Amino acid sequence: VRQALDVGEYLEISGIVRSQAGRYECKASNDVSTPDVKYVNVVVNYPPYIKEVRSSETPVGQAGVLHCEASAVPQPEFEWYRDERRSISGSRTLLVVANVTEDDYGNYTCVATNRLGIHNASVFLYKPGTGRDINASGCVCQSFWLLLLSVLSALLKC
Repeated sequence: VRQALDVGEYLEISGIVRSQAGRYECKASNDVSTPDVKYVNVVVNYPPYIKEVRSSETPVGQAGVLHCEASAVPQPEFEWYRDERRSISGSRTLLVVANVTEDDYGNYTCVATNRLGIHNASVFLYKPGTGRDINASGCVCQSFWLLLLSVLSALLKC
């Protein structure tokens, strides 16, 4: 997009959206000398959005790998929950359940957090033959405790 500005003016992008992030060029020219060109990189910060989850169909005794991928700027931190307990936290988008037992099967919750927000999704570890779609994805509303716990965790990191 080109926009000509008068002397001393600036470019204001109102209501900026993610797709407007990137490298912008500022070119100053006149009839006397060669144009002067400068570049600026525009970063658009936004809260996490979980864009892909992959559940795992895993037999007992094998390693199950659950996948949760989120888009966010700044990069999100991840927490994994199972039965109201935090399993792991950090920058990991994968949860590996080594040597799966019957007790490991069920719903896991992936929570992606940055300073702008929180997003969560359910991911399933399930027994072969139960017929669950291994690529089922989608956000689910979690109980109030999980939201509260996630908010408190994010605030403590600030």
